[in-house]
Amino acid sequence: MKRYVAVLLMVLTAGCCCARADEASKRAKAEQLFMLLHMDTTMGQLMSGIRKQVQEITQSMPGADQATPEQKKQITDFQQRVMDVVDQKIGWKALEPDFITLYASTYSEEELDGIVAFYKSPVGQRMLEKTPELMTKSTQITQQKMSELQPQLNQMVQDFLKAMAATTPKPAPAQTTPPPPKN
Repeated sequence: MKRYVAVLLMVLTAGCCCARADEASKRAKAEQLFMLLHMDTTMGQLMSGIRKQVQEITQSMPGADQATPEQKKQITDFQQRVMDVVDQKIGWKALEPDFITLYASTYSEEELDGIVAFYKSPVGQRMLEKTPELMTKSTQITQQKMSELQPQLNQMVQDFLKAMAATTPKPAPAQTTPPPPKN
């Protein structure tokens, strides 16, 4: 009986060690994938866009165009505080561990091997090179289609508001006779 328990414990221990090794290997491959995808650079570009939006928002605040030098410094300090908070929550250093966990739990080791091999290949590298241009052009196409769609959407909203107004009950006219006296 003792021998059976000892064997069982060895099997369980070995299983746990293999599972940990497998998980570490998958995490390493997910991390390698993110290096190939230049996620740090991509997220840096995203953060630059957010920084620009924060600057535009603060510059459009009432009185920002007439700010004193002291107020301009306060605005700059505020922008930096906002970006520090944003970076702490959604900067690549904050997201990377969760993304590694996500990819390691979503893909098998063989799938990660295949994905990494693809992005290491000449075709995968060309795809990475062309993706920013494709994203820019895709955004332009979508924006063009949305601007073409806008008049139709506006008309739909107007028609809907008219239909809603037509079915809204009218308030009852005010009572002109006084209520009967209470006894």
